[in-house]
Amino acid sequence: MSEYQYYEFLAIDRALDKSEMATLRTLSTRAEITPTRFANEYHWGDFKGSAEELMAEYFDAHVYVANWGTHILMLRLPEDGVDEDVLMQYVVEDALDFWDTEQHCILQWHRNGDPPDEWVEGQGWMARLAPIREEIERGDYRALYLGWLHGVGAAALPEDTLEPPLPAGLGALTGAQEALAEFLEIDLDLLAAAAASSPPLTEPVESLPQMTAWAASIPAAEARHYLVLLLQGKGRQAERELRHRYADALRSAPGADVAGVSAPQRTLADLSALAREAHGKRLQGEKEQRQREQAESQRQRQRYLATLADDFERHWKKADDLANEQRAAAYDQARTLLVDLSAAYALKQNQAEFLQRLAQFRAVHGRRGALLRRLDEAGLAGKP
Repeated sequence: MSEYQYYEFLAIDRALDKSEMATLRTLSTRAEITPTRFANEYHWGDFKGSAEELMAEYFDAHVYVANWGTHILMLRLPEDGVDEDVLMQYVVEDALDFWDTEQHCILQWHRNGDPPDEWVEGQGWMARLAPIREEIERGDYRALYLGWLHGVGAAALPEDTLEPPLPAGLGALTGAQEALAEFLEIDLDLLAAAAASSPPLTEPVESLPQMTAWAASIPAAEARHYLVLLLQGKGRQAERELRHRYADALRSAPGADVAGVSAPQRTLADLSALAREAHGKRLQGEKEQRQREQAESQRQRQRYLATLADDFERHWKKADDLANEQRAAAYDQARTLLVDLSAAYALKQNQAEFLQRLAQFRAVHGRRGALLRRLDEAGLAGKP
């Protein structure tokens, strides 16, 4: 298997200008570069730039995928877009980390695993993972907990290690959060164990009158600040700041519970025990699901056989027509039909008649050796 590395960067808050795109072009002659995106894959060479530097200077999201098992997601948030005291509680070495630039905070989820058995592709991950950035800005820290969960699953931490604050809604992840769990290859049983104590997420009720009342309470100076951002062409920044302020107001309202956390904290030993229990439940659930599917498949087959038994003559004629086509595919279809007819006759407790008709069928088509071989392999020798 050849080497494969995929790099993708996304500019969300601010598009790149021509000068910046020209600078990026010096790093790669083959990359796809637009005002909002840089993407390239490498099979023999390597990327000349630094992902950390590009994130600090130009981009808000980065995805890296290598076929030896490394997956990286970076997200750049404005310095006021996340509470770093909260972030610190979820940091796990070589799994989830963050650092500051002059105006931003950059988060990184990192997976180093075994090479996959199948060929990997990096394309598509960015679209699935990028929404996590806005979720974190809204104060939804489930993606941070997933990073911690991946880290403790991969690292040998003491069993008495306490989990960080457990976000609400861990049992009902968003599409982006489900993609992150897949991207990091988090153990499903460990995730189920962690989610067992996570309370349901209560979304705030956002109504137009509520928004109108909140907007009326904004100080004049702050309102002018948002208007100036709009005039400067920084509409996305204005929207982000407004939504951030509004989300804060909703979270601080009486009775609000948006991505809140629950207690008490559990140890890794607790989570491991719960994961083993979840594993057993999952296996039992999968077994029961297979049994249900098998039962339904059997019911469908019985209904199908009943339709064959309703008009045996028509289906014998179809078998003859297929045999007369003298094609391998038609012979395969004839064999399948005769196997089903055998079962349909058995359903009517008339197997002797089937064997008699089968012997006649073989006699009529006795010169078609390829067909007869198929029938013999299927146990349709035509002998009582």
